[in-house]
Amino acid sequence: MDFELWMKAARGYFFLGRNLLAGKVTNKVLDLLAFLDYRLLMILSMWHPDHAARIKLLRKRGVRISEKAWVDLGVWIEMTTPQHVVIEDYAKIAFGAVIFAHDAAVNSVADLPMRVQETRIGYNSAIGARSIIMPGVTVGEHCGVLPGSVVTKDVPDHTVWGGVPAVQMFTSEELGLAWQADVLAHPEKYYDHPNVARAPSTPFDHLLTWRDSGVKVRDWMELRTGTPFDYIIEFKQRRKERGD
Repeated sequence: MDFELWMKAARGYFFLGRNLLAGKVTNKVLDLLAFLDYRLLMILSMWHPDHAARIKLLRKRGVRISEKAWVDLGVWIEMTTPQHVVIEDYAKIAFGAVIFAHDAAVNSVADLPMRVQETRIGYNSAIGARSIIMPGVTVGEHCGVLPGSVVTKDVPDHTVWGGVPAVQMFTSEELGLAWQADVLAHPEKYYDHPNVARAPSTPFDHLLTWRDSGVKVRDWMELRTGTPFDYIIEFKQRRKERGD
């Protein structure tokens, strides 16, 4: 194997080691700041660079969130009454989504009480980026909310909603089958990705047969990050191709 590739691998692993070490130090410092200042706790529950730490901080704030849920950076989860937000196993909340459990708009301009309702994101449901889930809404199991939607009423199990206000677009099964059909028609667009946040099973598994069809999709390791991590990926791929 050529010298240049080995040098790239060395640079990549040095970059990896440096980031792992810096990450551990950064996590400890941020954990201390969150402990000392509740304002920073709220901010870090949105922006902490470590996912496990974000889940821990959300639970510390009172959000009833499963350790198996996935919450991306920049997600704003109810600040006033966080204990009224429930996020179940394998639920996924994408970047910049907002989840409310109280409404004080009328209370702030007139002598009327604030309204508080439980808001729930169900098992294995996905909330798209920049979506807003309004107070009292229940998103059922195996559901989807399209990016940029405003959900004002309950989302039934196995459905996908979108729009402002959100309405049902199709069923989860219809989306899965349409996605599978596109994989078969245009495999060059797809990458086989072993997503760790994926639920172990769904009601639609028996319909997803693309692996049995023999269609060839690309390996997710072909994707590039734009950092020296890419040198490690390139190094491993070249060794695999050469049978080393």
